[in-house]
Amino acid sequence: MRRTPAPLPYTPEQIKQANDVDLINYATLNGYELVKSDSKSLRVKNSGGLYFFMDSNRYYHHASEKTGGTIDFLMQYENMDFLQAVQHLINERPNIGEYKPPPAKPKKEREAMVLPDRAANIKRVYWYLCSVRGIDVEIISKLVGEKKIYQQAERGNCVFVGYDENKIPRYCSKRGTSTTRPFKGDQTNSNKRYPFAMEGISNRVYVFESPIDAMSHATLCKMQGIDYKHDHRISLGCVSGGALDWYLTQHSKIRQIIFALDNDMDGKNPDGTPSNHGQKAAEKFAAAYETLGYDTAIQTPTAKDFNMDLMEVKEALAADQVREDENEAEP
Repeated sequence: MRRTPAPLPYTPEQIKQANDVDLINYATLNGYELVKSDSKSLRVKNSGGLYFFMDSNRYYHHASEKTGGTIDFLMQYENMDFLQAVQHLINERPNIGEYKPPPAKPKKEREAMVLPDRAANIKRVYWYLCSVRGIDVEIISKLVGEKKIYQQAERGNCVFVGYDENKIPRYCSKRGTSTTRPFKGDQTNSNKRYPFAMEGISNRVYVFESPIDAMSHATLCKMQGIDYKHDHRISLGCVSGGALDWYLTQHSKIRQIIFALDNDMDGKNPDGTPSNHGQKAAEKFAAAYETLGYDTAIQTPTAKDFNMDLMEVKEALAADQVREDENEAEP
């Protein structure tokens, strides 16, 4: 005998009202630290890529690939079931308010990116990358010569540049060179589809989250006597796959992809549960590109990232050298 399911305690209109509660206002009032990502979205700090979209009242989490509306958010990040989420939102609706989409803007073509002005010299960038970050000076010089690294005139930032197939700058990431006031950010109209790249000649590409990690990995290889110029290295500018997709179209010889993303051992989801965002993304990417016919693998840094690995190796070598000098100095 067929059973008729019990009716929900809420009407479709009540459920719609709950889901129409402003998600960004809800997140702000409940302690989520939001920063502007672009003109259409806000990002939650230290969340593994949790974004709220201003033009749809929805969210997306890169690390877990979870997406949804206001009710879904409470179920996935506030540990509520469906009925609890609806009841809570109905109760809070007067305090939070209803979502109102922003007025539609006339569609316009994407403006061209304009690179920051170059400084007359690059001394501060060399000091920062070599002395503070431990990167090999030959590697820095090669990238400077390729116009992929330079020093910003106004603030002395280290500028990393990615080019399109016509050698036109399309991506620009800036990294502060101060050791007391860290800064990183992308230039206005920067397009992450075009990565910072260290081109090689092999059929292998290493994929990193940042240019500094790519250069650090190359430095570690050079220290072991490996020709760092043999393999390709690119940075994604976080954990979005668009840059890798474009790079593969430009280098059809590549058949092996090594994902060398961050080891976020202390990472947490927005609900506070542990999450190694970088390694989750690496596993997702490796599985996806394997289905496309690529040979994929994951290389995990021992510390949080490959620059930290490089610095730990250099510190250990320096300590060994001190002990060796002390032994030689003994009568």
